Amino acid sequence: MSRSLQGGGFSQRENGIFRPDATAWSILALCEYNDYRNLIECACNRLAESQLTDGRIPLSENVDNAYWPTPLAVLAWKYAGGFENEIKRAVKFILRTPSFHFPEEKKSPYGHDTSIRGWPWTVNAHSWIEPTSMAILALKATGNNEHERVKEAVRMILDRELLAGGWNYGNTTVFGRELFPMPENAGQALCALSGLVQRSDIAKSIGYLEKEMSILKTPVSLCWGLFGLRAWSVKTKDIRGLIPRSLSLQERYGPYDTSLLSMLVAAYNTEGEIIKQITDSGFQATDRI
Repeated sequence: MSRSLQGGGFSQRENGIFRPDATAWSILALCEYNDYRNLIECACNRLAESQLTDGRIPLSENVDNAYWPTPLAVLAWKYAGGFENEIKRAVKFILRTPSFHFPEEKKSPYGHDTSIRGWPWTVNAHSWIEPTSMAILALKATGNNEHERVKEAVRMILDRELLAGGWNYGNTTVFGRELFPMPENAGQALCALSGLVQRSDIAKSIGYLEKEMSILKTPVSLCWGLFGLRAWSVKTKDIRGLIPRSLSLQERYGPYDTSLLSMLVAAYNTEGEIIKQITDSGFQATDRI
């Protein structure tokens, strides 16, 4: 609570400034506790104050082209309840936001199809796995899973899946050499694809992530690994032991950022199901954009 701000919202560190990503993850973590309803409402309001007229939630006032916190804010508002107007504006922005894509070239050093659109980190950049996955999650949570942008983004993620299973930030091969998968990106992609593709389409990636779970210790890899597997109803042994193990690393490396702490709390309290809970609710939504 030492990182909550007087005007609402949270910073990443003590005595820091407002960060929309830290605020959204804090909302997701605190929603499991009835004692923090006022704090959650203030945080949701602060996120709403940071929303620009076109619907985006920028990383900061000075970096409005970095709109990647927008889908995360949608998930936070959706989980907390209310803020329907803000959610609709954010979703419209996500659906309108272009990415830089270009025809696939025969002699391109890239191993993926550069013509398939997903979502970028910043406006008019190329599509990558994490921002694309987060956009899909926000759209699934709001009942827009049948939108053409979602269908194309699903094709983009499947195109970026590594032959051996898993995903990294978004490249498969460079100059003919296959790159290594990263657990956090694999978890994000699996969350996004849940309910939209057949299990057989991503069986290798589920198998890859299952093998990795016992050795994952950092918050991002561990939490997204848990989220991704639970999205496909795969249980991980000793979830409530893995998370304290990750928290204990602060003794060596120092305090985690607020986003990381919140991810661990959310994963612990929901046994990894928080993303599944939010997005599954959207499949029954009737107010699609």
